[in-house]
Amino acid sequence: MDSTTNPVAPTEGATPAQQGKAYLAQAQQMISQPAVRRALPAIILVVVAVMGLMVYMMLAQPKRLSLYSDLPEADKARAVEVLTSNGIDAVIDQGTGTLRVTETDYHKARMLLATEGLPAGTPDGMSTLSDMPMGASRSVEAARLRRMNELDLARSITEFSNVTSARVHLALPEQTAFIRDTKPPRASVFVQVAPGRALDEGQVSAIVSLVSTSVPGMTRANVSVVDQTGRLLSREGGDPMSELSTQQLGHRKQMENLYRQRIEALLSPIVGAGNVAAEVTVDMDFTRSEITAEEYMPNGSVIRSEQEMIQQNSQQQAKGIPGAVSNTPPQETQLVEEGPGVTVRNTNAVNNNTTTNATRNYEVSRRVETTQPASAQIVRIHAAVLLRTPAGTMAEDGSLVPGALPDSVMRDAEALVRSAIGFQNGRGDTVTLSAQPFIDTFAEVANPWYKEGWVMNTARYAAQIAVLAIVVLGLVKPIVDRLLFSPAAPAAPMGMGAPIGGAPGQMGDAIEVGPGETLAEVRARLDGFEPAGNPWSHVSYEEKLALIRDLTHSDGDRIATAFKSMIEDDNSQLK
Repeated sequence: MDSTTNPVAPTEGATPAQQGKAYLAQAQQMISQPAVRRALPAIILVVVAVMGLMVYMMLAQPKRLSLYSDLPEADKARAVEVLTSNGIDAVIDQGTGTLRVTETDYHKARMLLATEGLPAGTPDGMSTLSDMPMGASRSVEAARLRRMNELDLARSITEFSNVTSARVHLALPEQTAFIRDTKPPRASVFVQVAPGRALDEGQVSAIVSLVSTSVPGMTRANVSVVDQTGRLLSREGGDPMSELSTQQLGHRKQMENLYRQRIEALLSPIVGAGNVAAEVTVDMDFTRSEITAEEYMPNGSVIRSEQEMIQQNSQQQAKGIPGAVSNTPPQETQLVEEGPGVTVRNTNAVNNNTTTNATRNYEVSRRVETTQPASAQIVRIHAAVLLRTPAGTMAEDGSLVPGALPDSVMRDAEALVRSAIGFQNGRGDTVTLSAQPFIDTFAEVANPWYKEGWVMNTARYAAQIAVLAIVVLGLVKPIVDRLLFSPAAPAAPMGMGAPIGGAPGQMGDAIEVGPGETLAEVRARLDGFEPAGNPWSHVSYEEKLALIRDLTHSDGDRIATAFKSMIEDDNSQLK
């Protein structure tokens, strides 16, 4: 008969340990049923699969997309708060600082941020005037107008391709009736440059011009532009020499590119497209000079000025009584030269003196010539041209013979290069022409094996499998073993009641054989049925024999062990 007892249900007054043992006994009794035992492997497989899927979902990182690459920090914090409150997993990339969400939540996140007015960007300047109260003072109006100008300028500067955000600060002095006390307006511009971008001098100059021309009375020298790194982009005072140097460098590069394009256009039809490489260096002189020449021509002269003065006195009237003395003729006049152009007439006392002065200035012919040479003069040109040689040929002995361009082609190419650059030997120009094989492919630097993508993926999958194995072997398997295999009973003494299916004292799946228990009862116990009374009393001998044969074929080892125990028991009793 079966000696096992049904577990008692836990009572209300039992301790937690007793209640736990009672629940465990009930669970073991339920699992010991044949139907549950047959379905238990499938149940365990489903549980393990579900747990593995949960572990994979916890370890696998979902694919994320960037919402906005240039989102301001203030808007970024608000966007994270909005997305988190709506159940969207939003994270900040530690490398780039961008806001990223999962691929499935991308469009939903953008719609949520749009409903919240994000990204806000730079507000409109007119918004500061729309809510101005009635009766506002002039100082408030001036402050609002200045703020409006600042916001409008900031919005305009933000439209630049390399600028993500901008702020403008205007320092506008108050108007005064005293002209001497008037101070010029000033402006400061802060720009946030996009990552990996930079503002060139042309763009900075455009920003300075935009701000200076938008405020009356502001000059370019009073505008300062600063980026997010604290670097001053605009030069104080507008250094003209620096701007001139930049223009000169640009002009030099333009000339070099022009000559290089000429060379490539001439040689490409000869050697083929992509088979010529040229570089040109142009030395230029940007010195400004002015030459003034004055030349005199002594053979050619003209009267520049003439001055003449004539002084004449009338003769003295005849006096006295006409007679012999009175009618005598006057004495002869003597001419005396006192200098060039001056004649003095000396007369006697009877005639008055006459003086004539004449001055003539002659101008010598001269020529004044002013020459101002061009400020950008080419001093020297250096051209280097590299041509690709044809592919080599295999010799009879198996060696590779490198290809070469004919000498006529090299001479013609050099002549074309000289003509293209305007070669002048007296100026010191040089032309270097060479023919070499080109290397189309370069050896790539191999990354370390541990940085390969497949290694990282394999390591991630191996970690997931390891975690799953730890869960299965450390948690699931002990629980399954505890539920499927109950602790073995202590070994029974030799004789009646010895375990069938094992040696004396063997633990495990041994079957207890009670006193007077038949093989039919043992078979019924093996099949999981508890016999009631004597169910074999109505079974015939042939049926019992057939049942024993079937039992011998199915569980021959256990039957042999049972008979062996019975024979040994009988022998011990006979002795």
